[in-house]
Amino acid sequence: MKIISIVNNKGGVGKTTSAQSIAAGLSKFANARVLVIDLDAQASLTKSFGIHHAGLKKDSGSFITGEYEFDEIVKRVGDIDVLPGSAEMIHREDTIKSAPVFPFNLKIALEKVKDRYDFVIIDCPPALYGNTRLALVSCHQYYVPLQAEFLSYEGLRNFLVYSAEIKKISPSTNLGGVFATRYNPKIRKKISHELIMATREQLGEVFMEAYIRDNIALSEAQANGTTIFDYAPQSNGAEDYYKLTKEILERINN
Repeated sequence: MKIISIVNNKGGVGKTTSAQSIAAGLSKFANARVLVIDLDAQASLTKSFGIHHAGLKKDSGSFITGEYEFDEIVKRVGDIDVLPGSAEMIHREDTIKSAPVFPFNLKIALEKVKDRYDFVIIDCPPALYGNTRLALVSCHQYYVPLQAEFLSYEGLRNFLVYSAEIKKISPSTNLGGVFATRYNPKIRKKISHELIMATREQLGEVFMEAYIRDNIALSEAQANGTTIFDYAPQSNGAEDYYKLTKEILERINN
């Protein structure tokens, strides 16, 4: 079972869209058994899968604390299993942080299901603490979506410093790659091109070839509680996330 976290300390860069689409791509194109985990109290990933989250008490937080068993919490959506998020997760933060095994709580909990899945995809909150820390020490690889704008670039630099510190306590955690979102090299937007070129030069092979263009179908799919591959399989969004999923698989295999 390979665990992949989608992380960035800045909001609005495409973490949730990427987590959902990568999970769907792995299920559809690699015929993989996939579990997605929503670690954000805003529950955006949960909503994107069409799961009713209002008043939900059995969530990924209660799985981490051991309040409920995995099978009591997990939801099946198509071919993908979802551990939902909810606002209740905020009330469990102190319990999680005070546990003697913190920040390895999630990693230990996932041992219970390691034979059930080929991939676990974790969607993280836009923060550098708490649940993001849990996700980073749990995963084999983490991927960072980078929106092609200045503030996102600055946030990436801060995040990479933080993730280097995580590596010290979790040597098995590796940066899988950084990929551009809301970016189209065919559209003339000087600052976007300059930021992407600077990031590629700085990161070398860590910066991925695949990129995600602006595509309204991605938002429409989430609003309809489904994935881009089911909602608009011929769209730019589906094409871009197919390429990204393929590149992730290649990086994992290598």
